[in-house]
Amino acid sequence: MRRYVLVSIITLAVVSARGAAPNGPTIEQFLSPAYPQDLVSAKKADRIAWWSYERGRRNVFAAAAPDYRPVKLTNFPDDNGVEIGDLEISDAGDVVTFVRGTAPNRDGWVANPTSDPRGADRTVWAARTSGGGAWKLGEGSAPVLSPDGRTVAYAKDGQIYRYVVGGPERPAPHLSVLERGPQRAAPHLSTEKPLVKAWGANGSMKWSPDGTKLAFVSDRGDHSFVGVYDVRTKDVAFLSPGVDHDSSPTWSPDSTRVAFVRIVMENSRLCAMTGIITFSSSCPASAAAVTVTSFPSTWKQT
Repeated sequence: MRRYVLVSIITLAVVSARGAAPNGPTIEQFLSPAYPQDLVSAKKADRIAWWSYERGRRNVFAAAAPDYRPVKLTNFPDDNGVEIGDLEISDAGDVVTFVRGTAPNRDGWVANPTSDPRGADRTVWAARTSGGGAWKLGEGSAPVLSPDGRTVAYAKDGQIYRYVVGGPERPAPHLSVLERGPQRAAPHLSTEKPLVKAWGANGSMKWSPDGTKLAFVSDRGDHSFVGVYDVRTKDVAFLSPGVDHDSSPTWSPDSTRVAFVRIVMENSRLCAMTGIITFSSSCPASAAAVTVTSFPSTWKQT
């Protein structure tokens, strides 16, 4: 009898607790707010962009001064685990680009969260910050948007390609794969030559502020170069190439000089970090670079 009464009391308490739940906070309320990520801002306009994670769905938004009212730029309605990253915005704030899909693993496979039998891909997308939907440019990774928002340089199979952004009403021409339509692909494929084709794995691109040059890193395994591609002359110059590891190119505000890091290696071990090196883009490719900053000697190893 006592056991029956005890069970009845516990049951009544559970039912009462469930009935009182709507009056308090719920798990859904805690998980519902969107989580904004990767905030970027335009250099010449009061406009920002970000992508948001809300109930498993990932979408890109933009907002402009003075009220910064969010404008939804994409419509990806499914909770499918497909990531968004590499968000960039043009200097004028009128165009954003981003990547959908995870980075390939060491075997070259992109994560397929839904086990889609067609496989998964990593694609570059673009959208106007005024709204109107996003459109797919094609496959690629590590895209960098030009300052004027007209061109996207990206790496594929160790080479550097580009897309012309265009728009959803007029599919964009480009130098590799073309897929049309706002948030949908077209059956037409077109293969062209890379923008920069060089031995090794080329990437880590960086546009000059004026958009006339593209710095990049050419990894040759046991050494690497920093190169500059001139959009107008279609020439490539490697900046003071040697047998060391050069990386992290950065442009001066006036687009005339490049700074990068040179790491000296000996017997596959770090020997010294020689400093930040600048190179004037107005000098011939054979000109020597100038070390303007040296790291502390305590960084050196033997």
